[in-house]
Amino acid sequence: MATPTGEPITEVSPLFPYRVRPGQDQILSEVAAIARTGGALLIDAATGSGKTVATLAPLLEHAEAQDHRILYLVRTHSQEVQVLAEARAISHRQERPMLAIGLEGRQRRCFLLEGIAEMKGATAEEHGKLCADRKRATARSFEAGALLEPTEQLPEGGAVDLTDLDGCPYYARVLQTDIESVVDRFSTKIATPREFDEYCRGENLCPYELSKRMVPKARLVTAPYAFFFHPHIRQSLLQWMGVPIDRVDLVVDEAHNIPDHLRELTTVTLPQESVRRARAELVEHGDVALTDGPKGSHLLEVVAEALDELIDALGEEDDAVAPTHALEDAILARVGGTSHRLDTWLGSLANWGEGLREERRRARRLPRSWTHSVALTLLSWPQLEAPAYVKVASRRPRRALEAYALDARLTAEPIRECHLSVHLSGTLAPLAEYRDALGLGEETHLLSVPSHFPPENRRIFFDEELSTRYEELQSDPTVVTRLADRLAEILQSLPVKTAVFFPSFELMERVLAAGLQSALPARAVIESRHLSMGDLWRSVEVFKHDPGGSVLLGVTGGRIAEGVDFPDEELEAVVVVGIPFPRPTARREALRMFWEKETGRGWEYAMEAPAQRAILQSIGRMIRSEHDRGIAVVLDRRATIFAKVLPGLAPLGNLEAEARTFYGKRVRWAPRPVVPAAEPGPPVQNR
Repeated sequence: MATPTGEPITEVSPLFPYRVRPGQDQILSEVAAIARTGGALLIDAATGSGKTVATLAPLLEHAEAQDHRILYLVRTHSQEVQVLAEARAISHRQERPMLAIGLEGRQRRCFLLEGIAEMKGATAEEHGKLCADRKRATARSFEAGALLEPTEQLPEGGAVDLTDLDGCPYYARVLQTDIESVVDRFSTKIATPREFDEYCRGENLCPYELSKRMVPKARLVTAPYAFFFHPHIRQSLLQWMGVPIDRVDLVVDEAHNIPDHLRELTTVTLPQESVRRARAELVEHGDVALTDGPKGSHLLEVVAEALDELIDALGEEDDAVAPTHALEDAILARVGGTSHRLDTWLGSLANWGEGLREERRRARRLPRSWTHSVALTLLSWPQLEAPAYVKVASRRPRRALEAYALDARLTAEPIRECHLSVHLSGTLAPLAEYRDALGLGEETHLLSVPSHFPPENRRIFFDEELSTRYEELQSDPTVVTRLADRLAEILQSLPVKTAVFFPSFELMERVLAAGLQSALPARAVIESRHLSMGDLWRSVEVFKHDPGGSVLLGVTGGRIAEGVDFPDEELEAVVVVGIPFPRPTARREALRMFWEKETGRGWEYAMEAPAQRAILQSIGRMIRSEHDRGIAVVLDRRATIFAKVLPGLAPLGNLEAEARTFYGKRVRWAPRPVVPAAEPGPPVQNR
């Protein structure tokens, strides 16, 4: 936006609660403009630039004036907390109280079933069916005058049989609650999801059902991505909100995750283990005879054999593109018949499985049938065709056949139905790739906000000698050893808390085994793919509050590299090992070819864009505010590819001297003492 003389217009919302910082003025103006006209706005602005509050303030002003609702989509719980905290700050400048509600999935908020072992692996659909039954039972009891109250028999961490429970006392309490009084309470002070849950637990209220009933009164609703992008959940959410979709102002936080999220959401997988479980389920329950065909268990045995054949044809590869109709052809070659007859048999199996689910549901058991899910997957299989899908056979991480979704644009269509959408990320660039991936159209507004961080607060170096290029790792056995030696040298030169991010767990494990493990300090934290979220977070907190220096090892794109903030001196150096290009899998090659055909920019969209985002996310862990300082090192000579987004990128020289100048006098962490090997002693006699 500009005046007739070309001078930029700065619009500061009266609801903006802070002093405007550099870059925020652009965001405030652009968001105010898109609120008036509608459409899509993509904002690439560094983490810590204040883009959340600069987006919320003008949107809340617009939503109040036009009676719109703001739906703010988040990826993590910490992002949701930040959004609601900013909404709380804004609310102090409003003329009347505002309700903001943080939604979370039913499974995270169910007090009744949280301690039941059988529910640990339940899907959202299975959990929803059980919840619906108990709500109906509760409503009947309530109408009959019975008051359900929580009792000592309700689960508190132990395994409880579902059949021992009837109705839901927490839902009963919601039915007896004056919703308006709760709305008044939380309009006075906006609560985070945890604060809301604590209130509900203290009052024996179901937080999921209570928040649902409060949503129609909320001006701002925060929710995980699935609440909008899953069609059935979106339909329910819009009903709760009580507005048509064209009165929804949509904000997508950490938006760089959305294209992959939508691809995963619409990808269909047929694991071999699921087929085997379905066959065992049929045998256990007496099997089913298919009209003019084999028994159900035999048909599924044939499916398992066909899967084996396709997966075994991979040779030494982990995955490969399978011919489009290979699975159907392999099944029909074994059982005969036509595609129409096969669909009839699969329909019969799906009906049988649905009957089993209902039987288990009536018995208050988890309403699950492997036969039902496998049959529905096989029925949908022929419709999952190119160019939107590619069929892939894989043996890792599990033996399966997959219809991998290449095109996220269809799933993203509801975005364009909203009055507006604002997409935020510190690593959204390249903006054109994101726009094209979601099919937002050429009219989409693109905003890149220059970093407001003082350039002298960050130094970025790259190693001119090393590379983690796939071909080099495979052909040169010394590369991993040289990586381990160089990392040990770098860590010894950095007198501050340092994070090292590898492109994969596999490479991290190889480098540790090649000598890095013995060079780490005793309190080093190492991310593991097998570590639970709770254990990982506790380890990270220990690292953050360690008064001495320490080292943290993780992977780019992992839970630490994208999901944890390290302000101030909690992290002051980052080492990125290699360029985190996506693994050269059959899926990634198919995606590259898809974008090459669509835009002529296949390599840039499928390989360079995700690698760039992963590098920036990793380096961004140490710079969270304009006061933070840090050194980043990329151990790969190919880093120059990304020089345009790594300002000041320079070859790595004498890092110890650079660190001494940059950090001043700091105490280094002490490496583990090298224990000399013991002299061999006399042989031990067996007795």
